[in-house]
Amino acid sequence: MVKDMGLEVLNEVYTPSVFGRGRFLGEIFIQKVLYDKKTYFLIFVSLLPLLPALNLETATISTYLDLISMSANTNIFNFAVLPLISLILGISAISDEKENKTISQLLSRPVRREEIVVVKWLTVVILAVVIVSLDALIILLGLSFIVQDFSLLFDNLNVLFGVWLFLGLWVVVYSTIYLFLGIILDKNALGWGLAIAYFEAFFGQFIFGIAAAGGATPFSIANHLNYVAAEFLLPDYLDFQILDFDPLNSLLICIGLIIGFLLLSMLTMRRKDFP
Repeated sequence: MVKDMGLEVLNEVYTPSVFGRGRFLGEIFIQKVLYDKKTYFLIFVSLLPLLPALNLETATISTYLDLISMSANTNIFNFAVLPLISLILGISAISDEKENKTISQLLSRPVRREEIVVVKWLTVVILAVVIVSLDALIILLGLSFIVQDFSLLFDNLNVLFGVWLFLGLWVVVYSTIYLFLGIILDKNALGWGLAIAYFEAFFGQFIFGIAAAGGATPFSIANHLNYVAAEFLLPDYLDFQILDFDPLNSLLICIGLIIGFLLLSMLTMRRKDFP
């Protein structure tokens, strides 16, 4: 009887709570991110939109929105920076653990596989949102400095807030999709993720988009994100619509993609065998 009671006490002492397990995983993942060269590469690459601004003499808030992809569909940020941030952070969340052979050590910890996925996802989301939010602020500050018009910044703080929400939603949606991809693929996950990113953009925009004359196509995730931004976040500055489609449905699609792929990631992680 005494031995049984002792075992119960030991179990209570050494079984961490959900919060404790989450904090433990979060500390491990954040440390890896801080020492990962990819993090600083992404910060550097994400400032590329400032390069076209060096040739500007005057600028408006529309110029700023063009630089960060919200008014133009063919610029650096829209087709390079945002996909790259989402892709590298989302794919590498689990695939790096598999490639470095640390996944077995991680799974041996007193944590559930679903908790690993959730905390990894939270770490990726927080880092991605912080990067793009800082980028949006730095680009606006840089643009104001280049054209020597700081009213561009101080008179448009509401625009900056809307941009933060848009970029945050963008990287959350795509990072969640790529997190799932990094779990199900054992080799060349980054290459496949890059191919899928541009496959979706190419077919969504240019192949299926042919049938959407007079409006954007609903076959592209990026279009739904832009539609949400134009209707709910910055309606006074953006003019974007999907033909015969309700903007609330675009928002629900974005939320559904996040929840759906996160659940798929948790389910796949639970059932997958790792070497």
